[in-house]
Parts: sequence; C-alpha cells; structure tokens
Amino acid sequence: MILCFSSNKPGIVGVRGEENDLIEATCRKTSYPDLCIKTLRSSPGSSGADVKGLAHIILESASAYCNDTYEQVKKLLNETKDKTMRNCLDVCFQVYDLAIYEIPTAIKYLESGDYDSAFFFGNDGIIESDTCESSFSEFPEIPKSPLTDRNNGLTNLCTIALDMINLFK
Repeated sequence: MILCFSSNKPGIVGVRGEENDLIEATCRKTSYPDLCIKTLRSSPGSSGADVKGLAHIILESASAYCNDTYEQVKKLLNETKDKTMRNCLDVCFQVYDLAIYEIPTAIKYLESGDYDSAFFFGNDGIIESDTCESSFSEFPEIPKSPLTDRNNGLTNLCTIALDMINLFK
C-alpha cells in the first residue's frame, strides 16, 4: 500500500513540508524572520522539532556565535596596542565571558520548562552584546566598533530565541 500526503498549499507536500511550514510559521512571528529561517534550515536538528526544539536550536546557534565572538575579542585584545581600544575590548571580553555561560544556562532552563528563567538568561546575551557595543561609543576617538556586526548578530539570535520562548511561555 502506498500512502501519499498532500497539502492545500502549493509547493508543500508530505510530512517534510509540514515541518518546513512550522519553521516558516514560527519564524514569521519573530523579529528577524529571514535570519531565523536561514539558521533553522541550516540545522539538521530542526527537521521534526516543535517550537521549543526550534528555540533550543536558535539558542545553540547563539551560544556558538557568542563563543566565536569571544575568541575574536581575545584575538583583538592581543593585537591591539591602543590603550582606549584595549579598554573597550576589555569590556567586551568581560561581558562575553559572562555570556558564554549565560546562554547555555538559558538552554538548561528552556529544557527544564522554566521559561521565565530561560528568557532571563537569553536576554543576558542581548545585554552583554549591547554593553560591548556601547563601550566604544563612549570614546569619540574610536570611529567605530570593530565588533558591531558580531554584537548585532548575537543580539538578533537572542531576540529570535526570546520571541520563540514568548510563544509558549
């Protein structure tokens, strides 16, 4: 016996289409739907995940992104001789040092069902990246933060995760 699944939506067929539909439907409810869709579709674990599972994947992506940024900050600190730039990078080093523990903590709370705490620790990723970025604006002699794109990226991923947590909180 052969079973055929279909959908009334063009281009969506079978169970796989329904899974992709959940990704799209969920991501459309976030602040950065295109980034959300791109991130989830690039993760093999997103296939078949529920909304909580999708939030977990986004937080895992934010954690990996945070760790990469932390390594970049360490590298910049080692290469930079300018005292003012070093002061700003030191702030970034300190806040990313916190964030690399806070985001995995958000994941633990998400998995335990403590969504308020998951939200709180996920929000810390936004606070830490904003703190890093704002440290550069305090010094007019520094024309631009070398970490703007990285800070914005972490903020965006954490915002997506918080938007998802709010869907089932």
